[in-house]
Amino acid sequence: MIVVSQNKTEFINFDNVMNIEMTDCEEDGYLIAAGFIVGRDDNYRELGYYKTEARAKEIIKEIWTAYSNFNYFKNATADGKNYVINLLKHKYEQFDIYEMPKE
Repeated sequence: MIVVSQNKTEFINFDNVMNIEMTDCEEDGYLIAAGFIVGRDDNYRELGYYKTEARAKEIIKEIWTAYSNFNYFKNATADGKNYVINLLKHKYEQFDIYEMPKE
């Protein structure tokens, strides 16, 4: 699955993500970042900022749901894929891309 950053300047391959974390940046709101390892170093990429902790937690839950749906979808039979497409077509246009919401 690919995650597109809030400002649409970066694409993150979720297969390489070690963790998603939320950080309280006080006056700037809450940062959601993706962490991964490159060589011996930990690296983080900013995915988006949200005004409230509650909204940031909603976004993290959306990412988890999208990733779960993606994993199910990529491993499903043809009948299973058709079922998921019909069930969720009103919510997800694509199962392999998650775009961070603006707000």
